[in-house]
Amino acid sequence: MKKLWIAILSVTLGLVFTTSVFCAEMAKEGSADIRGAKSGTLQILAMGEGRNQMNYEETGVIIDAPENSPFFNATWYGIGTLHGLKGEFVATGGMVFTRPNGDQIYATVGTGGKHGEGISKGGVKFVGGTGECTGIEGEMVTKARPKTKSSKQGSYQQIVLSNVTWKIP
Repeated sequence: MKKLWIAILSVTLGLVFTTSVFCAEMAKEGSADIRGAKSGTLQILAMGEGRNQMNYEETGVIIDAPENSPFFNATWYGIGTLHGLKGEFVATGGMVFTRPNGDQIYATVGTGGKHGEGISKGGVKFVGGTGECTGIEGEMVTKARPKTKSSKQGSYQQIVLSNVTWKIP
């Protein structure tokens, strides 16, 4: 009998805590700090002293975002290019965020900064989406992040700390 009550209590608590996730209505507008993790691969073309071209391909996951944001438990895929000259870089690219329900958010990347110091200008701009995210606009501004050392040559793993703002019509 004790096992039956424990099972009933477990199921009840499970339903209480998961119902809020499934029933949380997505905010059409907002701002939030998010955390994520990403890994990717690099192709680097040295172009003489002080100049290089780098292409990247990465995947990531949002591990901390408000439940009512479009980025809650989303993953992403991104590709782009970076041109470095005399210690500074300019990067452009594209990203697709995929929400747990399959809706997508499209974004462009336009950043710059100094090698070894990270991004100091620009960011990610949301340019549209599908499903509940159709027409989304906004941006993601990357914050300073802890340094990480890659566990595999030719790849990178990083922590992502950002602030996102969005508006869905």
